[in-house]
Amino acid sequence: MMRLLLALLLCFLLTPCLYASSGAGGDISVDAEGYGASKDDAQLQAKREAIEKGIGTVLISQTEVNNFMLQKDLVITQSFGAVRRFSVKEEEQLADGTWRVRIEAVVSLDSIRADLVALKILLESMDKPRMMVLIQEEDGNYAESAVVDYLRGKGFDLVDPAQTAALMQKSDQLIEQATQGDPVAAAKIGAANGAEYVLVGKVGKSQAENPLLKSSGMISGQASLTAKVVNCSNARIIASKSANGAAVHISPDVARSKAAEKAGQKLMDDKLFEEILASFQDTVNNGATVEVTIRNVIDYQAQKSANRLLEETSGVTSVSRRGFFGGEAIYTVVFRGQVDTFCDAVDGKQVAGKKLSVTSVAGSNVVMQLQ
Repeated sequence: MMRLLLALLLCFLLTPCLYASSGAGGDISVDAEGYGASKDDAQLQAKREAIEKGIGTVLISQTEVNNFMLQKDLVITQSFGAVRRFSVKEEEQLADGTWRVRIEAVVSLDSIRADLVALKILLESMDKPRMMVLIQEEDGNYAESAVVDYLRGKGFDLVDPAQTAALMQKSDQLIEQATQGDPVAAAKIGAANGAEYVLVGKVGKSQAENPLLKSSGMISGQASLTAKVVNCSNARIIASKSANGAAVHISPDVARSKAAEKAGQKLMDDKLFEEILASFQDTVNNGATVEVTIRNVIDYQAQKSANRLLEETSGVTSVSRRGFFGGEAIYTVVFRGQVDTFCDAVDGKQVAGKKLSVTSVAGSNVVMQLQ
């Protein structure tokens, strides 16, 4: 029965544009194609399609299969499939100027968390986001070092820890706000240092009396670490976790330091890393959020026309109007592709008899004007 359910699910995932063949370690070959304003963007869309459509899912129960349509994103995020490598088989520029790219990708059925090659493809699909680690800790940076080592081991591009250490030595109110959990402050610091994401946190250290250790002269060190991962382009929290660590040593300082290091290791092992990957996978599958402000929108009908244009733009999966006042229409747009590609797609288009022009781009915040 389970084999039949697996076959049905894979048939659902592997649409007619795909083909699969067995390979070493459970690999399958997948055909996928993407469309975009440029060859690079079309190739990126093809990779995303391969990740989603070629994914191999480990079935735990029949209930999971029955609920697949209701929890597709969750199942995909928790699945074990990812693209190992790909080759471009066909590319062409269409009559409307857009590009179509078809690729053949090899998809692994191993866990994305354990498969560093697949993780590298995921990071490439996210345009290799750079992360900054900023953890406040008295008398050292043991927790931060543990987190940095973990992320480096997974292939993440990180802001130089020496650069971070120099920042932490400053008596800066913004840094204090960030390490206390303010996502806006964290986003500002990360963006100013060339990061797309910033992991911020604070360590608390203590030592505890332990009757069992008293006669040995050993000290029990305790540490607690609370951390958040913030998207620097929009100050949104994509992951948040806490962890505790404990260690014993004859020296109180060493005991507390080792406890902080263990808290950092446990933080990453305790599913913070999985939350980060889940957010990345969601962005790859469903698109990234772009905050759009359109100025000089003279009336309600004009803002409806602007809304319609955004909805009809290739790559846009959803548009939510956030407000319309003072001649400004504000939208949250989910777009499969880069912000620059979105801007290329809408810049110069006509809305209510006027030309839409992009006037500024800061991260995922885009300002346009009707002229």
